[in-house]
Amino acid sequence: EIFALGQDFLHSVNQQPTARPLRVNIGIADSLPKLVSHEIIKPIFSLSQPVQAVCLENKTSDLLAQLAVYRLDIVLADEPAPSALPIKTFNHLLGESGVTFCAERKLAMKLRRQFPGSLHLEPMLLPTSGTALRRTLEKWFQEQDIHPRVVAEFDDAALMKVAAADGLGCFPLPTVVLGEAITRYGFQAIGEAAGCDVQFYAITAERKLTHPAVLAITSNARGVLFAKAKHPANPPQKRPASGQP
Repeated sequence: EIFALGQDFLHSVNQQPTARPLRVNIGIADSLPKLVSHEIIKPIFSLSQPVQAVCLENKTSDLLAQLAVYRLDIVLADEPAPSALPIKTFNHLLGESGVTFCAERKLAMKLRRQFPGSLHLEPMLLPTSGTALRRTLEKWFQEQDIHPRVVAEFDDAALMKVAAADGLGCFPLPTVVLGEAITRYGFQAIGEAAGCDVQFYAITAERKLTHPAVLAITSNARGVLFAKAKHPANPPQKRPASGQP
């Protein structure tokens, strides 16, 4: 930043126009689905001032350590920073989304019938244990008396989509990016898990947001991305007991 300001000063002295982009350092929790991350940060590239974004993906704890020493301007995560942390952080709720199960066309057509009971004992791709989405899903499975056959667990949501595209199983996706998943990857929706919601947060080192790019991220997420009302695609149903149709 110091060197960049020095260059601006030299350009000003020489009466040359400057076009130094606005730099923003964004930490993205590795548990955050890539499609959600992209939709959250996309508005910064429509700002009037050119933007140079540096996106770093890591464990939330590692990102918060960098946030504490101002190496990051913002951290995007699917859960708030723990209150027991020795560093000072501020959680800004961006919004929440329902969860929809998706799969490639053939498997989606099969599982769409009698959803959500159709998921019982069927092949499933899930995020790893300990993530916010996995905890939410485990609770929902228990409530619905559904026991899917977990084929694989992934830290990387992008790799999970590759496995799903090969037909290895269905997978959960935040409903807010369902349209993008269908358009971009050709997946089909099976059904929305009614009552199963995930939240998304922006975590900063300052209470008051002043960075233009950070303001664009938070205002768009709250006012546009997560502003749509959630309408469950399928009412919750219990799995039929053994011997029942």
